[in-house]
Amino acid sequence: MTQEPVIKVRGVSKAYRICHSPAARLKAIGLHAAKHLVPPLWERFTAAQEQCYRNFYALSDISLDICRGEAVGIIGRNGSGKSTLLQIIAGTLTPTSGTVEIFGRVAALLELGSGFNSEFTGRENVFINASILGLSDGQVRERFPSIAAFADIGEFMDEPVKIYSNGMVMRLAFAVCAHVDADVLIIDEALAVGDAQFQLKCARAIDRFLEENRTLLFVSHDASMVKRLCRRAILLNQGHQLYVGVPNDVVNLYSKLTAAGGLAESIAPDIAALRKNATAKPVGPATGPDAPKEPRETAAHRNPEPEAADSAQLHRKLKALEIALAAHPRRTEVEEKMRALLSEECRPTQGIGQEFAYGGALGRIHEVAALDADGQPRTWFQTGEPVVVRMLVESFADYPDPILALTIKNTTGMEIYGTNTFASNQPSGPIAKGERREALFRFNLSLMPGHYFLSFGFTHFIGDELVILHRRYDAIKIEVHGRDRTFGIANLDAVIETRSPAAAEPDHS
Repeated sequence: MTQEPVIKVRGVSKAYRICHSPAARLKAIGLHAAKHLVPPLWERFTAAQEQCYRNFYALSDISLDICRGEAVGIIGRNGSGKSTLLQIIAGTLTPTSGTVEIFGRVAALLELGSGFNSEFTGRENVFINASILGLSDGQVRERFPSIAAFADIGEFMDEPVKIYSNGMVMRLAFAVCAHVDADVLIIDEALAVGDAQFQLKCARAIDRFLEENRTLLFVSHDASMVKRLCRRAILLNQGHQLYVGVPNDVVNLYSKLTAAGGLAESIAPDIAALRKNATAKPVGPATGPDAPKEPRETAAHRNPEPEAADSAQLHRKLKALEIALAAHPRRTEVEEKMRALLSEECRPTQGIGQEFAYGGALGRIHEVAALDADGQPRTWFQTGEPVVVRMLVESFADYPDPILALTIKNTTGMEIYGTNTFASNQPSGPIAKGERREALFRFNLSLMPGHYFLSFGFTHFIGDELVILHRRYDAIKIEVHGRDRTFGIANLDAVIETRSPAAAEPDHS
């Protein structure tokens, strides 16, 4: 990906005037007219007019650069300014102050039906919108069959848009955007409307769009979609830009911010720690967007294992590797890989990786560990190996049915697997104040080779409201190593049988 900016936002703010009362609104209108009728009193009338309302800032001093080929997600609570920022970048809204520069053609999917005339047919709206986005009439005619096939709304293409469902409008709007050769695609929560099949079609189209080194600006409350599509994310809150970074970090901050009711001060220490870590990255060969990330530690989250435990764990890993190597049918072929792995394992190890924790006042997750079949803590496993994930919690009050949760994520932050005592219909039972409770999650680690993070949750419901007792995100980093050359995300450990078709036919003699 080149570093050529395609979007430059500088000091953008958007203010809306909110009158104190209906009478104040009428007074403001009268003063506005009066200052034009009596120019010498312009300043006096303007000052009086400003007393009739207050300014509400939907955005405050936003500055950012988005490069060509980037996919950037924007995350925030309702009312944080996400849609306002997208509309300003798309050019459908004028900022109160600041500037926006766009280098290239922009296609935007904002609120449903924006840019469509409800009285016109779908076909007519395709031609109008594609022309607005820069296609000639001949180009639209040439691409119309592909647009119609993508939208897949059948005979409704020649019916007025006013009779369309929200999903049909979304299909048609995205179909147009996908066929206008835009340099920048802006999507504001629009994909949530379509059905699963259409969402998959859109996801594939976005993947192709990014493969062509184009730019995506994406707003969604679906954190997993943001982490799947984007390499960078922006956290907005009450019109302010709180943090810009990798999606997993931004989603973690957003989760804590939401739990704190939008109080920005609740995540200020975490943001400071992330920024400090970002400026302290080591210089060396392991750099670049695809380089493995170093563990991030802060004073609030640091929880290193004792040296003796590290030494014992390393010994167990080395022993497991020796056994695997000795039994491997292609020992010579694997030996170099094993030697490199052993070299990596001899470096100082840290069981806690990129931990992000919050809560803890109502209950606490004291201990977490990934255990092998012998009950020994490990961070190295083979795919398909049985594992027990343990968490020890303490309650600071009486809870009738607390929820104990485990989530496994990959290095991009995508949730690979998640379960808890509530969702799996395996209730933990009541827990008393001061009581400690151990939860053991037993399963086969049927994941493909890679690095994974284990996250833990301790929550409970008060009525319909979920209360966070303690959460520890990305608390343990584990490595999964393969046994063969299968590929994908999960290892289903298939048994492959080959035989002659005749052998499967029954004997009718």
